[in-house]
Amino acid sequence: MNSEFVDLIYLDPPFNSNRNYAAPIGSKAAGAAFKDTWTLSDVDLAWVGIIAEQQPNLSAVIDAAGMAHGKGMKSYLVMMAVRLLEMRRVLKPTGSIYLDCDPTASHYLKMLMDCVFGPTGFRSEIAWKDPRRSALLHEDRRLALECRLHGIRPGIRRALLPIR
Repeated sequence: MNSEFVDLIYLDPPFNSNRNYAAPIGSKAAGAAFKDTWTLSDVDLAWVGIIAEQQPNLSAVIDAAGMAHGKGMKSYLVMMAVRLLEMRRVLKPTGSIYLDCDPTASHYLKMLMDCVFGPTGFRSEIAWKDPRRSALLHEDRRLALECRLHGIRPGIRRALLPIR
């Protein structure tokens, strides 16, 4: 894909939930499974070296998260960093990226996005509110971090959107 070609990216990656998922028997997706646990054997170790050499700030964030949260988080963030760098390459300077995540890794992903897109690129955090509950979902809350490269004046705004 050409560089600076895409206007909008919406990314809904694995959440690093440390769980394995399988579709229920009898469903249309029966037999499908998904592993949301990460180890260094899940990532190409060459990526770690490339990130360290070409993106030292990004590498430092990944290493710090690995020290604080363990090798599983480090592996997950390496996988995400490689993808975010490619998304930065294809995203137009006027484009936006929305990253859907949950509190498991949202703070680390925000730091990765600051390294990749610049700290002033962050525009807002979007939180979904389940209309069946009176409070914001904390343990199940999913965040969408919006990072617009240019445009609206930087600042954090919070918006509550109903979960359907």
